[in-house]
Amino acid sequence: MDKNKLKIALISFQQDAERLPPAGLIFLATYLKERVGLKKENIKIFDKNYFEIEKETINFDPHIIGISAMTINYQQAIDFASKMKRWKNFQILIGGVHISTLPKSLKKCFDVGILGEGEETLKELIELYLKKEKFDKKDLKKIRSVIYKERDKINITKIRDALELDSLPFPDFKFAHPNYFRKEEIPGINSIGIKGYLFSSRGCPYRCVFCSTSRFWGKMRFHSPEYIAKLVERLIKEYNVDYIYALDDLFAISPERLKSIKNELNKKGLLNKIKGIVCAVRANLMSEELCKIMNDIKISTISFGFESGSERMLKYLKAGGSSVEMNKRAIILGKKYKFNIYGSLIYGSPTETIEDMEKTNDFIDFCIKNGALNIWSFIATPFPATPFWNTALERGKVSNNMNFDLLGFHNIQEPLLLDPEISKEEFDRVFLKGRKKLRKLRIRLIRRFLFKNFFQTINLVFKEPRYYLNRIIKQITRQ
Repeated sequence: MDKNKLKIALISFQQDAERLPPAGLIFLATYLKERVGLKKENIKIFDKNYFEIEKETINFDPHIIGISAMTINYQQAIDFASKMKRWKNFQILIGGVHISTLPKSLKKCFDVGILGEGEETLKELIELYLKKEKFDKKDLKKIRSVIYKERDKINITKIRDALELDSLPFPDFKFAHPNYFRKEEIPGINSIGIKGYLFSSRGCPYRCVFCSTSRFWGKMRFHSPEYIAKLVERLIKEYNVDYIYALDDLFAISPERLKSIKNELNKKGLLNKIKGIVCAVRANLMSEELCKIMNDIKISTISFGFESGSERMLKYLKAGGSSVEMNKRAIILGKKYKFNIYGSLIYGSPTETIEDMEKTNDFIDFCIKNGALNIWSFIATPFPATPFWNTALERGKVSNNMNFDLLGFHNIQEPLLLDPEISKEEFDRVFLKGRKKLRKLRIRLIRRFLFKNFFQTINLVFKEPRYYLNRIIKQITRQ
């Protein structure tokens, strides 16, 4: 097949209030353009934040549909792929965290699954399709990191070695919807700005019992500071970016790395063009030295996985890598250096008691008192390849063929990991008690932002009234 005619649609069902672009698909699209030589206009990314995915895909009429899905989106991926197959015999690929961590959940609506890091595997699959216009089983056996069905048997090929990250071409964000690069609210700097999106690493050195993405990436790898500086430079020149959103699982991993990145940004005169950076940090890594360099590199918002106010539960959830005292110290230290502090909490974990949950609610009081800006709370959710999943599997709550829509962070109706001896009514009471406390933080955050940016906010709301009014209503009223 002529490579100039091959059309590929890449699909993401991820949707969130912050409307982050599907960065993984942007890397894949760029790789196909640069390393396979496909025409840019023949590669389309459709994501749920800005597209009617089904309609756009049918209108585009691709030869191949590639879907990336996490476990919380996997049921949507199955339903979509099944519908597309009924419409036309598209060749459909599935990749991402879910299929990589639970390959035996592969459904017949998917022709091929891609396991782990997708760039090189997708390249080889596309090259195969260009030669034969189909994916024969005998050819798939020769490609690493794929999974496919042969009759009723699932075949998995040998997993390929991880990529050297700097060998990747710079992601071409023109594959993303242009609305990702228009001015919008940025609470982290209490201002309006344009976000730029950065992946400076892949993976995480920690193994929290609930996290599947760290297991997906395997060993943590880093882009060089030079690569990062060049990418930031491109984002500023091409999109007038003034705020950087670091999408890494753990960006501020050490003072030494941040110093190296800062030096490269300074060489190019980029730090003066950035208003702020938001990134993930771990409480056990917080120190005076780290905070000073985070200030120097203009990190303005830091996000923690606090997870629990119970010492016993934290020891379990974070595999011994954190403590309540560390979390409290991280908040106090963060406020000393004037960071905006974000964080997350989990309710309903295995062995967690009502008393443990009440301790988490007490920790929320500490967060409010000591100036944390925004905290989220989630229902403990079992994801494949984690100890959480193993517990849910033993209890008969999950399987390879379950309704994956049940695996949601806000599924208070059916908390899958809640111990059976815990009263559902008591759980609802204590969980919603925490949510009410957190609502105070969100109202304070909204009030703070509106006070400084009232007229700009009105302008944003007029441009997208449905989106912003829905967000405001949910933030203020939803429990």
